Amino acid sequence: MSAEMSRQELLKKWEQDEKDGKLKAGHAIWDVSPGFDLIPELDLPLNHSYFFDGTHSCPPLSPLGLQLYWARGCTHGLKYVNSYFNLPTCYGWQGRGKEGGIYWSFLIERDENKIKEREVKFKKALQPFIDDFDGIWQKNKQELLDMYEELKKFNPATATNIDFLHLAWDLERAVLREWEIHFLGMQSSYSAWILLEKECKERFGIDDKVADFQDMLRGFDNEIYKIDRELWVLAKTAVDMGLADIFKAKSAEEIIPAMEQSGIGKEWLTKFTAFMQVRGWRACNPFDFVEPTWLEAPHVPIKKIKEYVESGEAGKQAYALDEKRKELSVKREDAVKRMLDRLPDAEKASFKSLINLAQQAAGYSEEHDLYCEMMMVAVCRWGYLAIGKWLFEQGCIDRPDDVFMMNTLEIESCVLVPNKADQRWITRRRRAEWEGLKDRFSKEGEFRTPLYTDRADIMEAVGLDLIPSFDPIAIKIVVGDMPTVSAEEIGADIVGICGCPGVAEGVAKVIMNYNDLGQLKAGDILVCPGTSPEWTIAFSLAAAVVGDRGGTLSHTAIIGREYGLPTIVNTFVACEKIKSGQRIRVDAGKGAIYILDK
Repeated sequence: MSAEMSRQELLKKWEQDEKDGKLKAGHAIWDVSPGFDLIPELDLPLNHSYFFDGTHSCPPLSPLGLQLYWARGCTHGLKYVNSYFNLPTCYGWQGRGKEGGIYWSFLIERDENKIKEREVKFKKALQPFIDDFDGIWQKNKQELLDMYEELKKFNPATATNIDFLHLAWDLERAVLREWEIHFLGMQSSYSAWILLEKECKERFGIDDKVADFQDMLRGFDNEIYKIDRELWVLAKTAVDMGLADIFKAKSAEEIIPAMEQSGIGKEWLTKFTAFMQVRGWRACNPFDFVEPTWLEAPHVPIKKIKEYVESGEAGKQAYALDEKRKELSVKREDAVKRMLDRLPDAEKASFKSLINLAQQAAGYSEEHDLYCEMMMVAVCRWGYLAIGKWLFEQGCIDRPDDVFMMNTLEIESCVLVPNKADQRWITRRRRAEWEGLKDRFSKEGEFRTPLYTDRADIMEAVGLDLIPSFDPIAIKIVVGDMPTVSAEEIGADIVGICGCPGVAEGVAKVIMNYNDLGQLKAGDILVCPGTSPEWTIAFSLAAAVVGDRGGTLSHTAIIGREYGLPTIVNTFVACEKIKSGQRIRVDAGKGAIYILDK
């Protein structure tokens, strides 16, 4: 009853503020993401804090990407999975879009009695994943692959207007289902990670930022790593065939035409084409629909092969990560044994089960990127471009990719009779706004507000509106843990959290987009907003990695651990305060960054 009274009081306040002329948002229109656009005056009194998701919003998202994939799709998945598992302290997240970015508020349960009731259901729902995580993931992977193949059967050349409408609906349903599957594996394995960390803190005084903890949970293979290895094999094959000079002399865009000029080059291209037939349905940007797939832009995987050749990795007899993984496997088994040896015999079996499920987290984090995000975004891009071409040919929009400037309701409103509709008044304005956001991001770095809150400051917001959710995805990826000390306290210039411990010193290279990774030289320290699988090649070159955003289960931290590279995440300001060419020192165990030549 008190919660209902609170809502009634809130409604009265909104109404009174509207009468007094204080509530400008009372006349606001939900534009890009109907029902999901952030209106601070209305949203904050109810949920208090909305945290910016810099992990998934860099560069700024397109209107369709923000509306369908994140505000609608991801929000649905997060509410779905927390309902599925009955996460004791959180009912899911509420997504809101603003300035091409997704912001999250956490729907927290604070009643201890309800939390205890949900704990019983949570343990029951988690048990099948403890017993057979791999089996559940294999089944879900197959469902995703079957769904993608069904969508790819659509033939734009013979489609009617009704077919295009049904395709739009099918794409929406696919996105929603993909997010459900996406979070089943993530919430289960990440919950085990965060529960294991809780146990280790209470029993041994260690958290997931120390080597003893991290060593237990790294060194596993997955499909993303296999693709990276296949690219290395293609690079090594090119070197063995005497084609290295072409990769060194030509740009990534020029290599395929150059290969077509010789028999041996054509022979290598046959191998590359076979690789692309299997691996080409992969989005370059797994978080948005606007960038091309590998099939559309084969120079993207070619560039990765070129980097293996130029760095000398292709000339080695063994793939670097294979060798590293052997070392990590030995460390892992030793770390697990040492941890279990500290426990009473009666508790070892249950603790080992928790470790086993937590060990799935890093591998799943990478592999789901491929099967969920990269493949889903690639198929959606293909499908929506088919719809966009249909709308363009009927004069409804200026160009096929203007479909990404629309939201799903706008697409539905015109797709049946596009020659009697005109969406250019929307798409031209949205494109100008979106391109302006991208341009500003490329010039200034992250400019968007990191937090909308009515709390006193960010630490109070985190303490009241994030930490009590005990949601592992929020705490370990999207928002991430906050540094426990200030830069001033440890004499550093910038402070973050440890993704992988270690110390390194070198020249900083600030890179905002994976397309610019060619600027990175061996021994540089990569400074970036955050990384995704398109950035992985950088970890074989860099001396250390520093990210503005991300938690200990972000891609940046996971890959840093796999390469044993000093890695710091959640600095918030590294890209702003560090300039390319400056010499910096990274002490990742402390989360400390020192700018040596200011």
